[in-house]
Amino acid sequence: MKLSEFENNDKTSERTSSEQILMEKFDEYKNMGHDELSDRLFSEVKKQKENGVFNYDKLEKMVENLHGAIPEENYDNIKRILEGLK
Repeated sequence: MKLSEFENNDKTSERTSSEQILMEKFDEYKNMGHDELSDRLFSEVKKQKENGVFNYDKLEKMVENLHGAIPEENYDNIKRILEGLK
């Protein structure tokens, strides 16, 4: 799944599927350290850019939707990481 495929929608079945995917991804990554997570993220973004499927604008909108729903410090960290993905 591409990072840009996560988006808001009102369809319950799709939301349930998205929640399941997020939980599976959380379980996959929860025990990784900062460096390993960063390496995986930048590797995935590089692949997506090479394949022409990385959508920075869509990812940026998703991050903006998080604003207010997560602590400001976490939001600021995510924004800083997002800037590094350009």
